[in-house]
Amino acid sequence: MARELKIIMRFVVRSFCAPAFLLVVMLAYALGVSPGLADSWREGSPMTTARANAGGVLVGEDLYVIGGSGTSGPRAMTEIYDTRGDIWRSAAPLPVGLEQFGIAATADKIFVAGGFEVEGGSTLISESAAFWIYDIRTGSWNAAPDMPGTRVGLSLAAVGDKIYAIGGRGSNPSRVYVFDLGKAEWTTLPAANPSPRSAAASVVVGDDIYLIGGASGGRASARVDILDASRGVWRSGPSLPSPREGHVAALLDGAIHVSGGQSVSPPKTYPEHFVLDVKKGQWRKASPLPTPRHGAIAAATDNKLFVVGGAPGAGVYTVFTSSDIVDIYTGN
Repeated sequence: MARELKIIMRFVVRSFCAPAFLLVVMLAYALGVSPGLADSWREGSPMTTARANAGGVLVGEDLYVIGGSGTSGPRAMTEIYDTRGDIWRSAAPLPVGLEQFGIAATADKIFVAGGFEVEGGSTLISESAAFWIYDIRTGSWNAAPDMPGTRVGLSLAAVGDKIYAIGGRGSNPSRVYVFDLGKAEWTTLPAANPSPRSAAASVVVGDDIYLIGGASGGRASARVDILDASRGVWRSGPSLPSPREGHVAALLDGAIHVSGGQSVSPPKTYPEHFVLDVKKGQWRKASPLPTPRHGAIAAATDNKLFVVGGAPGAGVYTVFTSSDIVDIYTGN
């Protein structure tokens, strides 16, 4: 129970002013954690600030964790996790607070689009179409042309010299927006998303963008759709073993790892860890997350899968149960 008690203590320290019933909810989630097969997981250095619904992207050996939800609204902060040194450092914050946005990266730039945004320093939150580019060399954020419409809970993917904005809630969610880095302009892909979903996970494998699970019509989905970016066409992939939304995914040694997620009704988070053999098109189970949660971020490098932050509480309990945990899975 040492890990569960640690989670509770972190939460109590951060939430001393929250209503008592929220502490009870968190305690129930923590004590309900299934120990599972934890021998393949270990805990890394925690984030300095607990967050859920942040954006995360790996550049080299650095994992950038950007924005996210807080009790006072969307955050702007940026932290960088050195996956080899197991240490954190700060970086330039976003120009605005954001959560539930799309994020992607190339070798020298990070791209952030959409999400819920804090309006002009006020407490108001609105859906965003904004597109921001972070220059890793200069450590600075710059505004780029807005997407054609607002999106929240979207997936963003970089393939070649283009950035693809897929799914989410908002304007025309069936349309895929494509940003051409050379022309610095957005267009709309002719082939519509066959099943637009929010809070899905996405992974790039070569020229293919895997859109995994997500929520549609208020229900989680097990569906997997694959966009061949080189041809601009969609095809179906092997469905998840169970419906999920708010889960994370990353490519590790040629296989897609999916973990965590939630259902909102009833509110529940999941520890399951599924692995897709891309060549065979088959899913298998792997050691589950030590702490079930959703709204985390994931990245894989050096034969390790990193799952960072998120929330053990589902739905409305997300912001009150945000986590600073870093879980590290070592592949076989």
